[in-house]
Amino acid sequence: MRLDERADSITSPLLRGASHQGAPRGLGADFANGLFSLFSSHGPSARLTILLFHKIPRIADPLTPDEPILAQFERTLDFLSGNANVLPLSEAVGALGKGTLPRRSIAITFDDGYDDWLHTVGPALRKRNLPATFFITTGQLEGPALWHERIIAAVRALPDTGSRLPYGFGNYSDLRSQQRRIKLIAELQERLKYAPLSERMAAIEMLEAQAISLPVWPVGFGRDAVRELHNQGFEIGGHTISHPILNECSDDEALQEIGGCKEELESIIGGKVHSFAYPNGRPVKDYEGRHVAMVKACGYRAAVATSGGAAKSSSDIFQLPRFTPWGESEERMALQLARNLVAAEKHVRSVPVISELQTQTPVRCLMIASTFAPLHGGSAVVYDNLCRHMPEGSIRVLTARKSYLTNREIEGWQEHDRAAPYPVERIPLLRPLMQPPPANILVSLWRFAVRDIPLYASTLIAAASIVRKHRINVICVGELVTGSWLGIALKRLFGCKLVIYIHGEEITTATGGRLSGNKRREYLHHADKVVAVSSFTCDALTQGMALHSEKIELIQNGVDIDRFTPGEKDPELIRRYGLEGKKVVLTLGRLVPRKGADMAIRAMAPLLKMRNDVHYLIVGDGELRDELKRIIGEEQVTDKVTLVGKVSEEDLVKYFRLCDIFLMPNRTMPDGDTEGFGLVFREANACGKPVIGGHAGGVVEAVLDGESGLLVDGNNTQEIGQAVQRLLGDEAFAAQIGKAGMALAISSSTKSVAARFLATCGRLLRD
Repeated sequence: MRLDERADSITSPLLRGASHQGAPRGLGADFANGLFSLFSSHGPSARLTILLFHKIPRIADPLTPDEPILAQFERTLDFLSGNANVLPLSEAVGALGKGTLPRRSIAITFDDGYDDWLHTVGPALRKRNLPATFFITTGQLEGPALWHERIIAAVRALPDTGSRLPYGFGNYSDLRSQQRRIKLIAELQERLKYAPLSERMAAIEMLEAQAISLPVWPVGFGRDAVRELHNQGFEIGGHTISHPILNECSDDEALQEIGGCKEELESIIGGKVHSFAYPNGRPVKDYEGRHVAMVKACGYRAAVATSGGAAKSSSDIFQLPRFTPWGESEERMALQLARNLVAAEKHVRSVPVISELQTQTPVRCLMIASTFAPLHGGSAVVYDNLCRHMPEGSIRVLTARKSYLTNREIEGWQEHDRAAPYPVERIPLLRPLMQPPPANILVSLWRFAVRDIPLYASTLIAAASIVRKHRINVICVGELVTGSWLGIALKRLFGCKLVIYIHGEEITTATGGRLSGNKRREYLHHADKVVAVSSFTCDALTQGMALHSEKIELIQNGVDIDRFTPGEKDPELIRRYGLEGKKVVLTLGRLVPRKGADMAIRAMAPLLKMRNDVHYLIVGDGELRDELKRIIGEEQVTDKVTLVGKVSEEDLVKYFRLCDIFLMPNRTMPDGDTEGFGLVFREANACGKPVIGGHAGGVVEAVLDGESGLLVDGNNTQEIGQAVQRLLGDEAFAAQIGKAGMALAISSSTKSVAARFLATCGRLLRD
């Protein structure tokens, strides 16, 4: 019997008036089945419905309540066997191309790889003589469980309270409610899906390390299971090696994932693998045209996505749509199938495998920041390094040429801009000048009307001109409180995507006033993506600002490893400060309370009095300088502590190389002011130096305690002093810490930061 004749051998459900099992059925079910039959053509105008399933356990898992179990799946199969033509995928694709597809054609597929398939799915399909295709992720065949299954097992084994969770999930510390665990699993899976593989696995391992019982993974799905499914007559398809989002891979990585999976499966079954399933499978968001070309180049004959809709003769057989039915009753099942038949397909245009920049909408980002190089400070360094490593033409900067603190020209800005490998455009000010509080409401209104409004208007005009002229599609705002209004305005005017870069103190520090404090949460919720530099900052965003974790992208600050490198101590600095034959402890940064230089002096004083071979240098300037002078005199260590003051950017590396230990015992201040990350620790590490930091804010991520440095209580002078003595007294340990710190810094370079930021912007444009 020909395929197109088989449709006529199945009596129309609308005419039968009863289910295939003979039980009476209501008019609603008859009507729904009638719709499915009505929308199902045959021959050249036929459409192919491809169904997608994953794990089918016998018993429901309380932590995955939406997962269908065997009884529900069997009801679906019973409906399909009585109301549809279920075909092998390869046979259905061939008939679709020839225009001979029968009415109500359906193919059944499964993704990933589960041992349950052998004990539930396979027998259920064979009992009804139904074919299916199984798309296998091969990395699990000889290794650990699928990453999303490990998340379920880890969350199940976490304690009810007190767990340390990956970035952005600090508000899930209380897991006494099962619903909280269910929601955490769903959010972790969605969030980590788009994280780099190394970051994804680090987060999962962090969860597993805190389990109060052994995490129980599903029974392993190995090579023998794949071979058994094949021997039972089911089709085997490829689903990559490690189940990454292909858009998050380099071209070489994606090609290896697609082709390597095929080679592995063919070696297992001793035959050809003809079909492929894109991981996650949403066109544009998860895969692009170049990946379609890769699938063809690897020798596959067809591929399936997860875009919804039904395939027709004109469909791209390398992007066949699939959907998952979820209705339990025949009526709901038929309605879903009917609706899917008329749903629009989504796909991407296949292109040759060439560079990523040529196949995607190019990122054209405008970075807006008042604090920018050549100014000193953590965020200024972060933004400058980020821009330096972005591809040519992908970023430009709008910043100020005057300081909003002094209204004076920023020293060296012209020289910096001429040498920068990215375009910089400057206007006098991006934000109003810092001034003393107004004497009364009239003064405040006068300032706003006469000074602020004209400044805001001229800033918007300048920014809009840049956006229009250079076709900017992403706005990145570097200052939450004072810059977000401009980003939001440009987003509304030009449809740009909006990214806000958050370091930590701007959301943890208590600030007042309508624009400076109460608007922060509103600004953040206007952003398309919020970049956070640490897990601490991620948690502050979700807990303090009620920002959904999906909106946050963790991009830890990176080090310019071409600039910060080990080297000899500078003879001129040794002579200048009389450091010949001495051990040098260094603090470098703005002299503000949260950095902890005051506590460091008090902690170092007893040691300095005992040892003539130790000297303490404090490099930087700020509001705490006079207080530090007073403490130095009070502790009677004026000849052992030097307040160096501000130094040039070029000399920073010389001071890092000069020291034996880098010390900055930071702490969280009563108003919430704290370090969001602490890039300076990684810069010292990059120069091969062991570091000591405070156990506060995001520094716990910048400094790995006992590995790249030591963490102390920044309010405890005894603890600070003991850490310094430990490193000075054990040179082998200090050298070990310095070596490990340098490896950590190299692995988190500014180049990797720029790559993550570029990928984040690209994903926003695809979305």
